[in-house]
Amino acid sequence: MKLDKAPNSMLTAVLAFFTIIVLGESVSLLMDYSNNAFLQQYVSANAASVVTQIGVLAAIALGSAVFVYGRASSSSVSVEEPRQVATTPTEVHVEPSQGGFKLLSDTRHLFVRSLKKLLRNPILLFFSLFQPVIFIVLFTQLFSSFGLLIGGNYTKFAVAGIVLQNGFSSAFQSGTSMVDDLRSGFLVKMLATPVSRTAILLGRISTDMFRMVVQSSIIFFLAFLLGAYPDTGIPGYLLMLATIAFFGLAWSGISLSIGLKTKSAETVFGIAGTLTFPLLFMSTALVPAGLLPSWMQSVSKFNPISITVDAIRGLFLSNSPQFATTNVAALVLTAFGVIGAIGVVTIGTTLYLFKKVVS
Repeated sequence: MKLDKAPNSMLTAVLAFFTIIVLGESVSLLMDYSNNAFLQQYVSANAASVVTQIGVLAAIALGSAVFVYGRASSSSVSVEEPRQVATTPTEVHVEPSQGGFKLLSDTRHLFVRSLKKLLRNPILLFFSLFQPVIFIVLFTQLFSSFGLLIGGNYTKFAVAGIVLQNGFSSAFQSGTSMVDDLRSGFLVKMLATPVSRTAILLGRISTDMFRMVVQSSIIFFLAFLLGAYPDTGIPGYLLMLATIAFFGLAWSGISLSIGLKTKSAETVFGIAGTLTFPLLFMSTALVPAGLLPSWMQSVSKFNPISITVDAIRGLFLSNSPQFATTNVAALVLTAFGVIGAIGVVTIGTTLYLFKKVVS
């Protein structure tokens, strides 16, 4: 039996989230200070007030960081259960299968289990939330000069590529989590129960999709604070999140297949990164197609990442001159068709390998 003396995990998650927002926005404002005349004028006129606000925010950020660190390093006391004396075996009652309802119920329970596991690991939770902040703040500042080349706000242009890049890293974790379940013996224990075998896999995939949607929502929120919001409004947000979740489902099948085949987390990162990052760099995720070399432009036309990014970017910049003569609905439908084709292959392979493992 394990006695956990750590504070409430949800409170830790909230404090970590607000710490990230404070740090991320502070870094963004400092980077933009030299180019923002309004900000310079405001700081000059309200120097004392600004210093006080920065001090309060710094105290909140520091206190939250200390709390999160204390939550992570808090010790747990393990108490061994008394050994049971062998007795006459008793009959175990197992409820009969209920078909599709049992599959949904088991998937829901495993989905909740994975979320609780994430919330009880504050370090992993902190960096899962901090990663989108790094992407939206540092990437847009690093390539801000591209705004002059594309004739617009680079932050609005780059949001689509950033959420897809974030989806990659989240998809990689699907395979490593499956490898962890195999090595820890959790999967073996699950196979000894009447749980649906398909639900074990669906629970893992649904958790990763949910994490991608949450991280993408954070990116969209931070982009909104930086002045980048979609021309299609709330419906555009929802459709972009659905596209990202569908993309994450198809792409996670790659890392899951590698994890089930090799049973090595290091191999998952190595092979999946080798396959996907070249596709990212030969796409329109971070730069317009016109700025790519001619041979990269040819590759990007058939690159599934470019097709998905263009669909999300079309929803984000539907009123911009770049998409003035483009049918955004056609871009979205094309992206869903390509992602669906990839998903059939990757998830089909994952199901085949998973059945071999559980058998």
